Amino acid sequence: MGNYISNQTTNQDTIENNKCLICWELIEDNDLVQCISCKIQLHVYCEETYRGGKGYCKCPHCQGIGTMCITHHHRHHHRF
Repeated sequence: MGNYISNQTTNQDTIENNKCLICWELIEDNDLVQCISCKIQLHVYCEETYRGGKGYCKCPHCQGIGTMCITHHHRHHHRF
């Protein structure tokens, strides 16, 4: 047995860096699809392309059916 070092990023790395799991480009907040099960993130376009003509969504990471959703991040600055 030995040590194995992976060059793949973890889900947490992907979330923190806001990178698409498919194309590895940065994702703008208004172009974000996320798996509710494993929390990976994709561009809306990449998810639609990956899904193809299927009538359902499937996570490319955990393979969960119907787990992909569009998330909205609102940044409000309030002064009290």
